[in-house]
Amino acid sequence: MDDIEDMVGAEGLARTVATAPRAGIVAPKRSRDEQELEDASLSVPGTQRIWLKTYGCAHNVSDSEYMHGVLASYGFRFTQDANEAQLWLLTSCTVKDPSQAAFMHLVAKGRSQGKAVVVAGCVPQADRHLKGLEGVSVVGTQQLARVVEVVEEALKGHTVRLLARHRLPTLDLPKIRRNPMVEVLPLSTGCLGACTYCKTRHARGALGSYAPAAIVARAQSAVAEGVTELWLASEDTGAYGADLGTDLPALLRALLAALPAGVMLRVGMTNPPHMRAHLDAIAAVLNHDAVYSFLHVPVQAGSDRVLQAMHREYAVRDFCAVADALLAAVPGLALATDVICGFPGEADDDFAQTAALVARYRFSVLNISQFYPRPGTPAAKMPRVPTQVVKTRSRQLTKLFESFDPYPALVDTTQKVWINTEVSDDGRFTVAHTKNYTKVLLQRDDSLMGCTAQVAITASSRFHVSGTVVSRSEPVTAAAAALRAEILARRGNMHVSELFAEAAATSASCGSCEEDLEDTCSSSSGGCSSGSSGCGGSSSGSGCSDGKSGKKSGCCGGAGGSGCCSSSGSKSKHKKKKTNAPQRRPPSGVAAKSKHAQPAKRPAAPWSMGDRLRQLAEDKVALAAMATLVASTVLVTTRLLILARK
Repeated sequence: MDDIEDMVGAEGLARTVATAPRAGIVAPKRSRDEQELEDASLSVPGTQRIWLKTYGCAHNVSDSEYMHGVLASYGFRFTQDANEAQLWLLTSCTVKDPSQAAFMHLVAKGRSQGKAVVVAGCVPQADRHLKGLEGVSVVGTQQLARVVEVVEEALKGHTVRLLARHRLPTLDLPKIRRNPMVEVLPLSTGCLGACTYCKTRHARGALGSYAPAAIVARAQSAVAEGVTELWLASEDTGAYGADLGTDLPALLRALLAALPAGVMLRVGMTNPPHMRAHLDAIAAVLNHDAVYSFLHVPVQAGSDRVLQAMHREYAVRDFCAVADALLAAVPGLALATDVICGFPGEADDDFAQTAALVARYRFSVLNISQFYPRPGTPAAKMPRVPTQVVKTRSRQLTKLFESFDPYPALVDTTQKVWINTEVSDDGRFTVAHTKNYTKVLLQRDDSLMGCTAQVAITASSRFHVSGTVVSRSEPVTAAAAALRAEILARRGNMHVSELFAEAAATSASCGSCEEDLEDTCSSSSGGCSSGSSGCGGSSSGSGCSDGKSGKKSGCCGGAGGSGCCSSSGSKSKHKKKKTNAPQRRPPSGVAAKSKHAQPAKRPAAPWSMGDRLRQLAEDKVALAAMATLVASTVLVTTRLLILARK
């Protein structure tokens, strides 16, 4: 069917969620009795549970966090058990075949199990007529504020597809963060490039930057809620502001001036052409005490001939000029990059040049992707390199990268580290990061959340170092201290991912990490910056290798510098623990809804964020019992009315 916007016309587009016409909804035929029973069951608040799954980059993670927050603020409950959910909300990544295939498999699986399915992200936006998505409701990349509308109709068995592009999604929607102390903050959507391999441009479109004032306001709001780190996300961070007459350095200076001391910024992926004009300014920012000395600049290939075929708009010498200048100006800078193995036409000599570039710079993070042809892109029509050759080159490059040993010099030194709520996969270690985002494993101590510490480095391995705390600060802000107190009050012996199971039902991961063990995102800094974020990233994103066993950890994308989901320093396939702990009320970590946010049909819950976590433990059983009683009463009453009519 056509998009709902295309059917209701311009006047309808200006209406709010509460009054938006439903002319574009496709409803299956039902008997009158069936419809009355269904409407009665759906009218009981909190009886519908949602399972949320996210594939792809940091921008996708942020989109899912927004949708999670909006839905939770209107009474919907979330679960990490897909089987007990009535609706699956799936955020997709179109960067490469394995992630898209995994997403499509989940769509088919959900439908076969009778689940209501709503899809979001880049796959349906880039190809609205994709086979397998017929009759599936869609939340477009610029329609996040209307997710409640789509979910409500999908639960009724109706189909709503909101794919029109009108404006940038607002930044002041409610939000539930996967990591309560980390805000993934989109700076823009789309890009200025036209890479021949990239499908993301079809979904995200041309560059659209948020106003600096809106970004600063969102950052301040997040910090007021206890956030201690801001990861700046975009398909190409370096292009920020080109459409507004401003630039990235100006925005970074504004953020640094507006934020309290101790709150850290991490700059997301940026392409070489947009760096050359601002090298001095970017170097000054990366040297700032409140900015991680970490930058992701994708090169994609060490051969000018291949770069030209990719239409990357720079030569190898341009990348080297950027890398050399920044490495000279920023002491200890951790430089990340992406490489595509087996791009069409890549000869042995081209690959040798790429390997030589990797050996020259010994990158802290190297995201290695095999080429995947994306339908509708120019590269999909180019002659392919044999699959076995591509795999061999990928393995060779991985072996080269893993031969580097970057951390022995840190042993017996003392380093300042920053700590949020991250813990290792096995739950044994608190994960911290140095100024250049080197991963540091500390003995588990939850009281360190939101703090900085001086750490004596005692050992190093290929992908992280270990240490002991010499001294520590209090949480960097009063809001962070309050958030830590709320977490500790409820944690007990729970893993942080279990504690926030209700709030962080987003199981964010690259589908590629789960599906294709040949691609590697090799991270020696622990700051895995997947190029899956789109135009400037790896051709098809990347898997994530965080150790030497050959298995993959989940990679949450690097456009926003979101880092690896795996924190233990060993390669392990990314699998989230499942828990049967749905909740209705957003906990701390949910951004407050702005008065400017688009209105919806139900009022937000009246209680404060601080009360939500505390009240959840006190009345979960009572709520469940009450909901069951109300649902039973409504159903019995409805049946009696139906019988009376007959």
